[in-house]
Amino acid sequence: LDMDGVLIDTEPVWRAAQSAVFAGFGVALSEGDLLDSTGQPIEELIPVWRRRSATIELTDDEIADRIIDQVIAYVKARGQPMPGVTAAIALFERCELRLAIASSSPLRLIDAVCDRLGLTRITVRCSAMDEARGKPAPDVYLTAARRLGVAAANCLALEDSPAGVASARSAG
Repeated sequence: LDMDGVLIDTEPVWRAAQSAVFAGFGVALSEGDLLDSTGQPIEELIPVWRRRSATIELTDDEIADRIIDQVIAYVKARGQPMPGVTAAIALFERCELRLAIASSSPLRLIDAVCDRLGLTRITVRCSAMDEARGKPAPDVYLTAARRLGVAAANCLALEDSPAGVASARSAG
C-alpha cells in the first residue's frame, strides 16, 4: 500500500508544508511545482528547490525535518483515513492477506499515520527514504515484497501517483 493519498489524505498537507517552509526562505513554489512532484521523495525535491535561493543556510536534512514535522503535527491532530480505508483493511485482514506500506514518506511519518489510524497490525513499513533510489524506481516495492516473503509478481500495489504507479510496475 502506498500511504499518502491512499491511506490518508496528506498530499495537500505535504504541499502546504513544503510551500510554507520554502516561503520562509523567500522561495515561492507554484501549485504546479508541488503537484508535479507528488509522490517523489522530499530529499530529492529539496536540492532542486533550494537552488532558487542563495540564502538558505540550513542543510537539506534540516529543511526536510521542518517539513516532516509540520506533516506529522497535522496527522497527530487531525489525520483521518481516506474513505473506504478502514473497511478495505478489515477485508484484507479477513482474507488473511499480508500487508505492507511502501511509501516515499519517512518512517517516522509512516509510524505516526499507522498509530493515528489504528493500523498497528501493518508491521512491514518501508520508506523510499531508506532506499538508494526513490519512486519511480522500484526499490521500495521490492523491499516491501521481500519483507513480506512474497515475490513482487504476486503482490498488488495500491497507488495514486504517477511516480508510485511507475515504481510498482517496475517492481513487477
